[in-house]
Amino acid sequence: MPGTTRTVYADESHSTGENLLDPAQPVFCAAAVYVDDGLAQQVVDAVRAKLPSGHGEPKYTVLSKTPHGRAALLSAFDSLYGATIQAYVAHKQFMVTSKMIDVLVVELAHETGYNMYADGAAVALANLLHAGGRLLGDATSFDQLLQTFVDAARKRTRASADDLFAAISAYQGTTKPEFSEVSGLLQYTRTQADSIIAEIASGRVLDNLDPAVPCLVEVCRGMARAIGGDFALIHDESKTLARHAEQLLTVHELEDPARPGQLLERLPLTSIGFSDSSTVPQLQIADWVAGAVRQWAAQKATGLADPFAEELEVLAVTWCLGGIWPDLSVVDNPRRLGPDLPDRT
Repeated sequence: MPGTTRTVYADESHSTGENLLDPAQPVFCAAAVYVDDGLAQQVVDAVRAKLPSGHGEPKYTVLSKTPHGRAALLSAFDSLYGATIQAYVAHKQFMVTSKMIDVLVVELAHETGYNMYADGAAVALANLLHAGGRLLGDATSFDQLLQTFVDAARKRTRASADDLFAAISAYQGTTKPEFSEVSGLLQYTRTQADSIIAEIASGRVLDNLDPAVPCLVEVCRGMARAIGGDFALIHDESKTLARHAEQLLTVHELEDPARPGQLLERLPLTSIGFSDSSTVPQLQIADWVAGAVRQWAAQKATGLADPFAEELEVLAVTWCLGGIWPDLSVVDNPRRLGPDLPDRT
């Protein structure tokens, strides 16, 4: 019907909130589906019919563990003709490195008048640190640095700026000369660390490390391009997204950090609501899609053999818009940071 608001349904897979260094869950995925009510119910009913009586809600994590469940998932995906599906992934360890650059080095550079987002320097530096951190310095010390940063950037933990800079110093003492200039930038950021840690402790900054919001933003933008306009969003129950729902609807009122003086682009959302995947077939399908793309991406992140992930690759590549993901091809940066850094205190 003309003028009727379309509804898109979304879910996520392997959310660990701000605990980004769980080795058992290295990748997060957000996914959304735009699918007719009748087709969605038909697909979910067909999967349920293939499962033992009393199986309960057919969640991806359960289905993907058995041959019958995997077959049911593949059959369901084949049946989603006419559906629009979008997904976005986050490599969690790379996100830690990226956030460390964002809230420390980028803020330091900003005070010198240099916008590291504008020329890609922030992304370049995050990739350099991620790629070289464990190879060009002591791996255990680098891992401890990342964990200490996560602990310091989470409101419920007690790691302090002193702990963080002790970890930075310990790691810096192990780096090879050709890498020490890259990793050494962190040593100049004590003021920025004190500031962001205080903001987090006060509650003024929430969910700073959680990939749920940035990944959902990209999924929504991709979905709008695919279906040609705005939509109402229904997401599976999520405390994190509920806290940020109003901000997502008004994001266009905020300044774009990459374009000083300009506002962020409006998200293509008319409303955001939440529901239970056990009662909404589209949310069950979104759960399956998020799980499938996440499993495929996790295999890419870890390099571990996963035959089912390989079966999912054709679909996952089609659905996945991209991700917060390491990419060494972006490290060519037009400006060095070193000359503008203040003396360490």
